[in-house]
Amino acid sequence: MAIIEQINGRNKTYTGLRRVIDYILRDDKTELGLNSGFNCDADNAYNDFVMTKRNYNKETGRQYIHFVQSFSDREEISPETVKAIADELLMMDKFKGFQVVYATHTDTDNLHTHFILNTVNSYTGMKWKMSKEELQELKDYSDEICRRYGLIITHGKKGSHINRGEYRTKGKSKSWKYELYLAVVEARKYATSREDFIFKLKKLGYQTEWSDNRKYITFTNIDGKKCRNRKLYPPEQFTKEALEKRFELNVCKLEKHVAHTRFESLLSTIKLFEANHPVDASSKNTYPLSRMETASKMDDIANAKQNTGLNWDKEKNNGQEL
Repeated sequence: MAIIEQINGRNKTYTGLRRVIDYILRDDKTELGLNSGFNCDADNAYNDFVMTKRNYNKETGRQYIHFVQSFSDREEISPETVKAIADELLMMDKFKGFQVVYATHTDTDNLHTHFILNTVNSYTGMKWKMSKEELQELKDYSDEICRRYGLIITHGKKGSHINRGEYRTKGKSKSWKYELYLAVVEARKYATSREDFIFKLKKLGYQTEWSDNRKYITFTNIDGKKCRNRKLYPPEQFTKEALEKRFELNVCKLEKHVAHTRFESLLSTIKLFEANHPVDASSKNTYPLSRMETASKMDDIANAKQNTGLNWDKEKNNGQEL
């Protein structure tokens, strides 16, 4: 089953355009061979988009359309197949002449592809529009492609769509890299030295390789998955130098016994949370920090259901120029 959803929000600046393109192409989100450009060069998509807008003197208004094609974690599907399905989706006549940079993300169990579409057509100079009927055609075409690949097709509005807040929360709760990120942030918050940082990460279930003769720090989780510090975002906050400066600041600003007490309190909170929120016993890594964060944000997600408008059926501007 593939679900198509639009991520709404203000995007009337070139800064926002560059930021979202950089985000979907981040190497901690996608992998080599899983991103492409349609009618543009993926590595130069921002410049290609801007050049088209300037050629037609259409640099104001919405700069891009951002939508996602996501797949259930119950599907037995590879990242390469998800990328191939995205390739086929863009063969639809609706996308003719529009520049799109897209990337399949593998950082969660829910494989998904992000599409960033230039609102100005590179062939005609016309701006992107999508009527309700065209939206349904897009969904039907996506279903048709998935059917050819032997995937599950779910019918009905409730079966075909999920709220973006729920999607992001579910994805985060199963992302080992996001769990690692949270663990590093917590260890950094209370560590007063490199050795203390490594010790605290060990308490959280991670092995840390930090050597003076190696450029990067390598973290290994309980499942044996490895990640370098340069792949944590934003990377400049997790360099050796940045971490050392944070440890020095902690020494000056945070008393050692206070740091110890707070970190031990965190460990106790994790144990209590896991006891009250058990998961499949066969799972080694239960992603407690991610699940704790998710639980604390449930009220925000409930509010998002009323305000995000992530289902294209709810778009007030259907058929209008975006």
